[in-house]
This record gives sequence, structure tokens and C-alpha cells, in this order.
Amino acid sequence: MLRLEFLEFLRDKRNLLAFSAGVDSSALYFLLRECGISFDIAIVDYGIRKQSRLEVDRAKTLCFWDKRQCFVKVEEPILKDFEHTARKVRYAFFEEIIQAQNYHNLILAHQLNDAFEWFLMQFCKGSSLLKMQGCYKRQGIVDYRVVRPLLKTSRQEILEYLNKRKIFYFEDFSNLDSKFLRNAFRKKFSNPLLEDFKDGIAFSLEQISGEVVSVELFRIPTLEPFCVFRNGGLEQIDRACKMCGALLSRAQKEMLAKELQNNSFSVVLQHKVSVEKLENRIFIAPFKTSLKAIPKVFKEKYRNLRIPKRFRGFLEVAREKGKLEAVLSIIKDI
Repeated sequence: MLRLEFLEFLRDKRNLLAFSAGVDSSALYFLLRECGISFDIAIVDYGIRKQSRLEVDRAKTLCFWDKRQCFVKVEEPILKDFEHTARKVRYAFFEEIIQAQNYHNLILAHQLNDAFEWFLMQFCKGSSLLKMQGCYKRQGIVDYRVVRPLLKTSRQEILEYLNKRKIFYFEDFSNLDSKFLRNAFRKKFSNPLLEDFKDGIAFSLEQISGEVVSVELFRIPTLEPFCVFRNGGLEQIDRACKMCGALLSRAQKEMLAKELQNNSFSVVLQHKVSVEKLENRIFIAPFKTSLKAIPKVFKEKYRNLRIPKRFRGFLEVAREKGKLEAVLSIIKDI
């Protein structure tokens, strides 16, 4: 059986699998089932291919026999800028389900070929290492986690698994159309390289994943979004500030670059976002001022958890809304 990443992270959680009935998601469906992971599925019919109705029927049939929920969205045909628009539609649908049904994780079937294709495309276009990384293995978005258990597995290994077990899947023939840039990269570059250097490529992408600091946006219902991450630099801070609603000026970036040379710092940007570094963690959150003194018991708690002073104002807002422990549980994992 193929090895899945993050099985223990998924176990005993409410999980939603993004399903298409294609090669990767079909394999992941059966792998998760074999591993005893509980999950439901969501599928989108974009109304362009006649085959898509059969793919939805396949999803419903699997869920009927396995007693899972199957969420289906039938979208109006997308006539231009398909890939970008379809992605927006897809993720909006997933988030709607997650919010309504209280899922903890969104499971995606991205695999090694996907990650390498993205890396090569960004490398050739000219991009930062953070952007090249692309497919994070586990990523925090809003109040759920995106998990990609197949990132160390190649498409060829997935096909061998499906064929060996005689598992049916649909082939999306639009993936063979070289007019799409990603398909061209797949055919000319990534697939031939993976055939000869699969292990080395997987190792290198894993090293990049470990070395590049990813920025996770956390948002708990009724609270504004915030970011906490380790060992970040200016690029990560800039990205986190954008996600929290502050577009940094050149002068602010230059100021932060100097501050990053210190072991700790605390600044407020545009009177709305605080950026703080304490030891090797960076905290970014909406700037909150309060006339109320923090109760001694909580002040001591924040101090013991090594939480900087301005972020404590955000924690006090969370405490007033009954969300303090939810925020602290995230911080303790970072």
C-alpha cells in the first residue's frame, strides 16, 4: 500500500476530501478508507464535459455504499479563464461546507508530480522560493487545515496502485491538452525528469519545504485573522500583513528589515496591524488597544507562553468572546 503522510493528524477528526473521480482523488479515497480514516467528500460539476455527470454519479455511489456524505455543486459553465475561475468556485464551495458542517481538515489529492510541475513553472517564470514551494503538506487557512497526504507519491505509483487493485477512475483528457501551460510543462519537463530522478526530486522538494517558512492565516469564528510562525523573514512578514489587511510601503519594509536583525521587536503598522518578534516566533494580528488592565492570572499565563505584549491585546479580545483557548492551542503548536 502507498504511504500516506499525516495519518495520525487526520485520525479521529472530521475530514472533507476534495474529490473528482480522477486518478489522484480516486486513489486517495481508497487509501484513506484502507487506513481507517473517517471522511466525507465534495465534488464540483463545472458543466463543461459530458463526463462530469458520470463523475458525480461515481462519487454518489461510493458514498452510498460507504455511508459517507457526498456534497455536490453544479456550476454554470465557465467560458473563459477556466482554471482560475474554477479554483475560486471550488474553494468557495469547500469552505462553505466546512463552515456549515464543522470539518477540521480539507484533504487534497495533490501529489509529487503536481508539486514539481508548480516548482518548475514558478522557477522558469521568475519567482521567490516561497512561491516555488507552492503545495504545502499541511496548511492553515481560516479555521481549518489543508492536508495533502500524497505529496511524496508520484503519479506513476498512484496508477500502479489503482491498476493493481482494479479500482475504476475517470481520465480527464483536458489534462493532455498542451495549450494549457501546466500540461506543456508536465509533458516536456516534469514527467521525463521524474521518471529518471524521482527520489532525488522528492528529497529536494522536502528539503525546501522544511527550510522555507510558510505563512499560515488563522481565523477563528467571530475573531479577525492572525498569523504566528517561526523563523520568518521580511517576505513572510509582508505576506502575513497582506493577509491581515495591511499592504506595506517600501519604507515600512525597510524598517522591518532592520528590526529583524534584533532578537525581539514590536511595531504597529498603519495603526491597524501589530508585528512582533519574540525569540524565534513572529506574531501578526490586528492592533488592539484596551483601557482594561489584563487580570494578573492571564498576564502570568501569557508571560509563561512567551507571548509579546501587543498580541496580548488580541488575546484579551479573544478571551472576552470565549475564544482564548482556541487561539492558545494554535500558538502552542508553533
